[in-house]
Amino acid sequence: MTMLKGKKVLDLTRLLPGPYCTWILSKLGADVLKIEDPGYEDYSRSTPLYDLINAGKKSMTLNLKNSFGREIFLDLVSRADILIESFRPGVMKRLGVGYETLKEHNEKIIFCSISGYGQNGPYKDVPGHDINYMSISGLLGINRTEDSPVIPGMQIADIGGGMFGALSILASLYRREINGRGEYIDVSMTDVVNCIFNVAYQGFIGGEESILKGGKTILTGLLPFYNIYETKDGKFISLGAIEPKFWNNFCLKIKREDLIQKQYDISVVEELKKIFLKKMREEWIEIFKGTDALITPVYSPEEVFNDPQIEYRGVFDREKKSLNLPVKFLETTTNKGEKAPKMGESTHEILAELGYEEKDIEDLRKRGAV
Repeated sequence: MTMLKGKKVLDLTRLLPGPYCTWILSKLGADVLKIEDPGYEDYSRSTPLYDLINAGKKSMTLNLKNSFGREIFLDLVSRADILIESFRPGVMKRLGVGYETLKEHNEKIIFCSISGYGQNGPYKDVPGHDINYMSISGLLGINRTEDSPVIPGMQIADIGGGMFGALSILASLYRREINGRGEYIDVSMTDVVNCIFNVAYQGFIGGEESILKGGKTILTGLLPFYNIYETKDGKFISLGAIEPKFWNNFCLKIKREDLIQKQYDISVVEELKKIFLKKMREEWIEIFKGTDALITPVYSPEEVFNDPQIEYRGVFDREKKSLNLPVKFLETTTNKGEKAPKMGESTHEILAELGYEEKDIEDLRKRGAV
């Protein structure tokens, strides 16, 4: 049995943050219904991303600017457990379906808003994307080369916002079991990334600009024991020997005992670069096999899926091209392998469940409500 079996989620989001949040809930067993504007489909629908993070959901079209559409929506809300939206702050209220209004129809509703800068503050109405949130939060400022900040190869704010949205919803569901009340959740993607930034900056780098050496930090290649090195075949190796015992093992394996006492010596980086260039990547992996030195290959995207550990854990199903929840439960199942919905494919089904007959549904279509 899945953890969230029977829980109903209304998903008014598009692109990545909100859909990733509801994908997590869907994998945990919740029934997720995407509610889409009849004239504006999810922008990601034409990309592989849509199929990955919308698998297992249903979709219906509903015009919230239409009075009949709002009436249907409020009926859905009265039967739902969770609502997630990612409009700009104030849009839901202007549509007549803000949190205070929805509470009148369902006092137990858990309403989650995921936005760029949050529901309040001087930037709340400013549009943005992942790169903007990472810039403002400070994360790009410490993720850099000597010349400039480097854009990460993934949307950290979007995915982090979705994850914290799901986490907050699960906590609110638990709280609701205790006090019987719903909750309003304000997730700012900038806040999420700023939290990640502060863990790195205040916790590891030290919070002082003087710590930065040529743009590098202890987490981005400043020191020899936590770094990336090119090998003879143009591939790369990562070394993560933070603890002295692992650094000691590393130095002994390359027959350089003289480096054991130089773990924090910045000049050793250049020396190790020369050493790693003497052998192919796979030669180094074979040399360190069975040695606790924290040496791993840096894979290209094509190589990832052939790694035995990655293949064994099965986060991505190559045959079905589907994404599985990256968590294993001993006594609980998760949903797997469902397809992502076509736009509005469940509209008729949902309306019928609400008690609408064929002639009523056709009339709603003519009125532009669905």
